[in-house]
Amino acid sequence: MPTPTPETPKQQIEPKDKNRYTKAVQEGRTILTNGGSKADAARAIFRLIHDEHREVVLRAFVEGADVTPKGSPTYYYNISRKFRKQKAD
Repeated sequence: MPTPTPETPKQQIEPKDKNRYTKAVQEGRTILTNGGSKADAARAIFRLIHDEHREVVLRAFVEGADVTPKGSPTYYYNISRKFRKQKAD
């Protein structure tokens, strides 16, 4: 298998459930449209697709919550940490 170079982008990971992914992105957009914050939108997206691959969730944050590609891992880390803590309680 050839090693990816900067010119050859790596294969994008597809969502397990495309309908749920689309719904999550739409939910994030709706929250932003109604005056919610990027964090509010990202939390709603995470709630809907938390069981997806990390890369899929990051892409949804960018598409649905207007988070930058460089900022999306921070949102993921903070939201997933809080989510796991709530599940443990």
